[in-house]
Amino acid sequence: MSIAASTSRPRDPWTVRVAGWSARHAWPVLILWFVLTIGTFVVSGIAGGTNAQGAVSQDQRAKYEAAHAYDVFDSAGPKAAPTQPVYVIISNPNGTLADPAFKQAVSDAVARLTALQSTVDGQTGPTFANVADPTTAPPQAGLVSPDGTTVRIVATADGDGDVLTQRLEPVPGALAEIRAANPGLAVHGLSNTLANNEISTLVNGDLDGSLKITIPLTFAILLIAFGAVVAAVIPLVLAITALLAAFGVLGLYSQLIAPVSPYASQLVVLIGLAVAVDYSLFMLSRFRAELRRGRTKHEAIHTASGTAGRAVFFSGLAVGISLGGLFLLDDPLFKSMAIGTISVVAIAVIGSLTFLPAVLSLLGRNVNKGRIPYFGRERAEGSGIWSRVVGGAMRHPALTFVVAAAVLLVVASPVTRLTLGQSDLTSFPPSLDSVQAIKLMQDKWPNGTTLQLQAVVTHADEQATKDAMADFSKAVLAIPGISEPTSVQMSTDGTVALMSFTMAGGQNDRSNWDIVQRVRSETVPAAFGSLPNVQALITGDAAYAFDATQLYVTGVPQVILFVLSLSFILLLVVFRSLVIPIKAILLNLLSTATAFGVLVLVFQEGWFGSQLGVEPGVIEAFVPIFVFTILFGLSMDYHVFILTRIKEFRDKGHSSDMAVARGIAITAGTVTSAAAIMVVVFAVFVTLQLTIIKQLGLGLAVAIFVDATVIRSLLLPATMRLLGDWNWWLPSWLGWLPHITIEVDDGSDDLDSSPSPGPSPEPAAA
Repeated sequence: MSIAASTSRPRDPWTVRVAGWSARHAWPVLILWFVLTIGTFVVSGIAGGTNAQGAVSQDQRAKYEAAHAYDVFDSAGPKAAPTQPVYVIISNPNGTLADPAFKQAVSDAVARLTALQSTVDGQTGPTFANVADPTTAPPQAGLVSPDGTTVRIVATADGDGDVLTQRLEPVPGALAEIRAANPGLAVHGLSNTLANNEISTLVNGDLDGSLKITIPLTFAILLIAFGAVVAAVIPLVLAITALLAAFGVLGLYSQLIAPVSPYASQLVVLIGLAVAVDYSLFMLSRFRAELRRGRTKHEAIHTASGTAGRAVFFSGLAVGISLGGLFLLDDPLFKSMAIGTISVVAIAVIGSLTFLPAVLSLLGRNVNKGRIPYFGRERAEGSGIWSRVVGGAMRHPALTFVVAAAVLLVVASPVTRLTLGQSDLTSFPPSLDSVQAIKLMQDKWPNGTTLQLQAVVTHADEQATKDAMADFSKAVLAIPGISEPTSVQMSTDGTVALMSFTMAGGQNDRSNWDIVQRVRSETVPAAFGSLPNVQALITGDAAYAFDATQLYVTGVPQVILFVLSLSFILLLVVFRSLVIPIKAILLNLLSTATAFGVLVLVFQEGWFGSQLGVEPGVIEAFVPIFVFTILFGLSMDYHVFILTRIKEFRDKGHSSDMAVARGIAITAGTVTSAAAIMVVVFAVFVTLQLTIIKQLGLGLAVAIFVDATVIRSLLLPATMRLLGDWNWWLPSWLGWLPHITIEVDDGSDDLDSSPSPGPSPEPAAA
């Protein structure tokens, strides 16, 4: 290269330089990539794997009253020895406890549980410190259901963590023996540890099962898209290594900093597999297209990394910005989900700029090896059904805009009925023994079972506080929905009391949330208002669910403002247009609202509930904000990728209409394939057993489908056709904005290019 040539050409962007360096040092880059990704996963496993919070436990690190109340109680004096109640529920469908045979069966079960032995750290001893016998307990203990057909054996196990896990290990076997000895009775066990063990097994099984389904389906779509086996394998390798690295990051975080959400690993798979494959698809498609035009492999890598690669970088940045908004919510478990998803997106972007160029440098035209009949055929760039759809939308832009927008608004309208809550044990699959236990108790004890309204009261050792507690207890018991049995537990130093009242219904019942608010705003001030030094904090499952939901509800505006503001700035700077970011944000909000509308119809109102295995209930409080941030980031993938291609033509002097039509048509095959993979991955999660994962999967699948079809093929071209040159309007007072190019000018104008001989077909516009 001459000096004149080198000075006339601007320096390549850093992303292109990184890709070029990786291509020139392919083997060291590949070795380093596998060492770092797989190595991170291995190190995490050696450190103990992923330490996940129990799915039915309450995270007391959260900053709201229901969680803080337990902190106040636990901090009063030396921490008491931890214990956990274990409920064994025995129900007789053909008689009551007055039946001698049933009574004897219950007594035998009590004796079996009392004699049960466990080995903890090599020492063998009784599993339970005490076992309450329903046949001898007083009626006010509430161990016998009002109709007499069902009893609760309440046993207490000492310890927590690994000690408690070891202590309760023989309990499932003991329950199986009780069932075998009494085939005519229903026998179920319930405790936090037993429930979390069942849920953990279910989550891990779902995770393994989802990978067994999604990876083959993804590979099948890639085969159709690329028409070649080698090209289809590359994205999967990137995706799997990115997932392993992200699992490693999540595991190390959980061991070194704090336990993570039990759903964090599933979210890593949900997002990571989709974005890693998508980013690979963008890069590979452009690389193969450049090879078809007669470029050398290094020229093709240069152009692909300077166009699709730059788009991947800014798309990943947009996803990271969106997910970064999650840190504004002061919820440790929520932050752990954000860390997992941001990690896998960042790793996928890094792999796209290093791993992919290295692989493509080694393969060259061999990337097209293993051609598939029919799908591997030569296709003209920009041809296919979506090209015709885009053309129709641009010929009738006003009609297309009105009809498409109206349909989406109708589907989105149920979002006005959105009801949020926090999943309790009953939201898990009914096949779990713990779920059957809690549902049986709720049915047989309609006045309340394990659901409690609790109050933590400080200075409980003072007489004035004791008198106030007595008045408070009377006032609370007078509230409909609250009943006995009640209890008072003192802290180890005797200064703080934990008062417990039995509460009917479920933790998401609006009547129970009303009770929590009423007790906090009326009953507590009336009883303790004259005692300025006394704190009375209301907690319990219903209070916890209410506080957690309110945390997300009140945090939504700041998260939305954060995501929209930074996304707007990013698009404004990248495309140097005031109109494009505003339009992109509005279209993304429309697809997100459509997804929320479908969530309400399915999970709240029961549409297609039997087909999807869904029982109507509340939407998990964190799902809408999580779906919003993920969707806003992922939707930017398509917008940045498409708009980059449009701007590429626009910068080469073509009219706005021509640039829009050609840019969308050329990217149609790639975007359709990418969206198909995302929709398939997300839809697979709808088939899993956990309701929360179903909600996330369906919301994401619907939004991506809408975004890649109605938004991208109808509303985007229609609005750009209506706006014309106004799409690129930038006020003069914003002229100071920096010029950030996504695409690298290779000096070609491929507007009218047609496929040249070669084995590099574009992805199918399926």
